[in-house]
Amino acid sequence: LKLKADDIKLIHQGEYLSYYEIDYSDESGHHKTYEMVSKKGSKFNNSDALSLETIGKDDIAIVLIVLNPDHSKMLLLKEFRMGVNQYVYGQVTGFIDEGETDEQAAARELKEETGLDLVRIIDKLPGTFTCAPVADDKTIMFVCEAEGNIIESDNVNEEIHPFWVDKADVKKLLFDEKITFAARTQAIAYMWTLGVNF
Repeated sequence: LKLKADDIKLIHQGEYLSYYEIDYSDESGHHKTYEMVSKKGSKFNNSDALSLETIGKDDIAIVLIVLNPDHSKMLLLKEFRMGVNQYVYGQVTGFIDEGETDEQAAARELKEETGLDLVRIIDKLPGTFTCAPVADDKTIMFVCEAEGNIIESDNVNEEIHPFWVDKADVKKLLFDEKITFAARTQAIAYMWTLGVNF
């Protein structure tokens, strides 16, 4: 799409995400206004505001599929998410800090959110969009092994409860209507119960 530079408007600069409106015309010439959020231009990110050249270009976060050393257990997090006003079962995630490598971010976030140590990276997948309809966040996924003692995060801004599950535990959780999974975590956990090996 060919957009003019003034077609992107910063509506609100947030602490971690900023809200934008983009006016553009589609291939048929229909005028549209698109609403989205981005880390770009936020107070935390301390970067320039979103532009046509920077939409969706940066890997800004990590997500971890964490297994114990013999791969008999997977780590899940029960985390309160105000965006849906409930606890959601997910994985270790977090922003990559300025000057930090992806691997450093993975080890740091794992330690901060769970107390566990990252002992081996099995795979690192290229960046993918976390929620393309509303945000330009790109997330790198690591499959890794961790060990140590679980310690819940002492960050007052987070309500995170990490725990190990085996395949039998996951099967029960997946079909429990009182539990809500993050979509990505639900898919990964389901495939793991079917015998997908990492």
